[in-house]
Amino acid sequence: MWDFAGRDTAIDLGSATVRMHVRDRGVVAREPSLLARCLHTGKILALGLPAQEMAGRNPDVRLVRPIREGAPTETDEAEYLMRALVRTHHRRRYTARPRLVVTVPSGMSSVHYRALQFSAFQAGARRLTLVPTPIAAAIGMGLTSSGRPEVVVVADIGADITDVGVISFGGLVTSHTALVGGSSLDRAIVALVRREHKVRISPASAEAAKLEVGAVPPIGRRPLRQTVVHGRDLGTGMPRGIVLTTADVARAIAAPVGEIVGAIQQGLAGCGPEISGELLGVGITLTGGTARLPGLDRLIHERTGLAARIGDDTGDAAVIGAADVLRSSGSQEPPARRSSPRPHLLTTVPEG
Repeated sequence: MWDFAGRDTAIDLGSATVRMHVRDRGVVAREPSLLARCLHTGKILALGLPAQEMAGRNPDVRLVRPIREGAPTETDEAEYLMRALVRTHHRRRYTARPRLVVTVPSGMSSVHYRALQFSAFQAGARRLTLVPTPIAAAIGMGLTSSGRPEVVVVADIGADITDVGVISFGGLVTSHTALVGGSSLDRAIVALVRREHKVRISPASAEAAKLEVGAVPPIGRRPLRQTVVHGRDLGTGMPRGIVLTTADVARAIAAPVGEIVGAIQQGLAGCGPEISGELLGVGITLTGGTARLPGLDRLIHERTGLAARIGDDTGDAAVIGAADVLRSSGSQEPPARRSSPRPHLLTTVPEG
C-alpha cells in the first residue's frame, strides 16, 4: 500500500545541481537548481535545464535560485522544485507521498533546518530524514562498508560550500562547513577579467574557462592551455573576446582555493589525538563538482600532509548514499499513533 503512495526517494539539494534517486529506478534527475519566473505574472515557467537556457535570452524572465549554501533560501520556490520533481518522476500528479531523505550541510542553521522541513512536507513527503552530506557521500562511495578503515574523512566541495566531515566507528566525530566553493572561483575569474581586461563576462563563461584551462597554482611543468571567452566591453558596450590562459585562471582562483584548503584544515583540526594519528593512513576523499579541479588534490596533500583522492567522478555519491539510508531502514511503516511529522536527523551510519 505504501509503495502505491510513492517509492522511497532521496534528494541531494545542491546549490548548483539537484539530484533525485527513486528506489528501483536509480538516479532519475540531475537538474540545475534553477527556476524561471515571469516578471509580469509571477508564474514559474520552467525548472532545471530549460530554465537555464532562458537565462539572458528573454528579458521578461528572471532566474531564481531557491537553494543557496545547500539549504532553501526561497521556501516557496524550493517547495515547487521538490514537488515538481517528485510528481514528475513518480508519474503522479497529486497522490505521490514518498518517504523522503534529503542531504543537508553538516553545519546547517536552525532557520534553514525549519525552512527545509516545511518545504519537504509541503512537497508531499510523508516522512522526512535529513542526512549530513559527508555521511551520505561516505555511504555512497562505499567507505563505511565492512573491511574499510574505521576512520573516514570526506570533503564535499560544492558550488557554494565546502563541507568537511570526519567519521569514526559510524558516527560523525567532527565537521566544518565553510561558505566557499566553485561559485567563489567563478566570481574571482569574472573579477580578474573585469579588472585587467575591462570586459564583463558571465559566471557561466567563467565556469567554462575554469573547467577548460583551470589549474591550481603552482602549475609546474604542465603546458599552458588557453581559451577564448566572450563578454561585453565596459568602454564601448560592444561584444569582445579575450584569451585566458591557465596562468590567468590560476592567478584568479588562488585566493578562494586557499580558503577551500583552509576549510579542510580547520575540519581536521577538530579531531582528537587518538583519531589524528590514523588520518595519515586513510587520507582525504574528495567529492563534489569543484573537487575535480586539476591540481586541487595535490595542493591539499602539500598543505595538510594527507593523501587526497577524488572518490566520486559523477557527483552522485551523496544522493546514492542517501538512498542507501532508506534501504537500510527497511520498508516497514510505523503505526499512525507513533508516526511524527518531525524530521529525523541522522548523525550515524545505519547498520545493514
